[in-house]
Amino acid sequence: MKKGLFIFLCIIFICTCVGCTEKSTLENGKIEVIVSRDFGNEIVSEKAVDFSEDSNAIEVMEENFDIETAYGGGFINAIGGLKSGFTGVEDKKKVDWFYYVNGILPEVGAQDYYLKSGDVVVWDYHDWSNNRYGSSIIGAYPINFINAHDENVLKTEITYEKNYEKESQGFASFLKEQGVKNIVFKNMDEQVLENGEINSILIGSWDALSKSDTIKGFYENGKKTGLYFKMDKNIKALNEKGEIAKEYKKGAVITSIVKEYGLSGTIWLITGNDEACIKKAIKLLYENPEKLKGKFSIIVTEDEMVNIPIKN
Repeated sequence: MKKGLFIFLCIIFICTCVGCTEKSTLENGKIEVIVSRDFGNEIVSEKAVDFSEDSNAIEVMEENFDIETAYGGGFINAIGGLKSGFTGVEDKKKVDWFYYVNGILPEVGAQDYYLKSGDVVVWDYHDWSNNRYGSSIIGAYPINFINAHDENVLKTEITYEKNYEKESQGFASFLKEQGVKNIVFKNMDEQVLENGEINSILIGSWDALSKSDTIKGFYENGKKTGLYFKMDKNIKALNEKGEIAKEYKKGAVITSIVKEYGLSGTIWLITGNDEACIKKAIKLLYENPEKLKGKFSIIVTEDEMVNIPIKN
């Protein structure tokens, strides 16, 4: 073989190998999987796993966890031996595994949801007998504002009361550092709050925020929207049945609501009945964001952080 031809073939071989390496990199990613119980009250397992970007949520679980499936492989019946209380048993109890991708409960089975690198997937085992459904949780923060749900990355609008300007600006700066784009500050607008194509973050006292007809509507329909707090003179933490489990004189809540079924726009409420607690809750979002991991919603008091709904 002539020397020139040999060199040419070597170059082709090297380029082909480089191309294969780049393709492999593009086709693989990393996601975080959190396995929990009782609406985020107990974290069972937490893993960062590598996966092929054409993998669905079931396939990722099969490769990295001990699971059982049902209904033709499209439904997770057990993780780590903890089984559905409803499927395949005679004495049925409405307790099952539910999954959330970047904070949103998907409207398709896990077999039909294809993941992308950076996603945070929460699998939570909880009771559904009380028909209280929340389609949005805070436990994927801040990825919910970056990767969003089903690749639908939305603009984020922040509204805050003047008392919380310093903390709100610190919160916004943190989000930008994490890669959140399209953040704007706005006055509260009912049309924006109802727009399912925008993420709305509301920061302020409950007295101020509850004047919004939209917020009032979500609050009064808390059973359907998945709100597990009550606010009057005190702040009250609810259990999974919607009953008052604990009560605090002073506190703040961080919670999220899906604006409209079928869309991924959310409302995040950082609110409460005490200015110091509200400021503490905002700072938590940019000083200790890891504390939200896997949580459904939280109440921040002078002394503690409480996951809600509270486990019975």
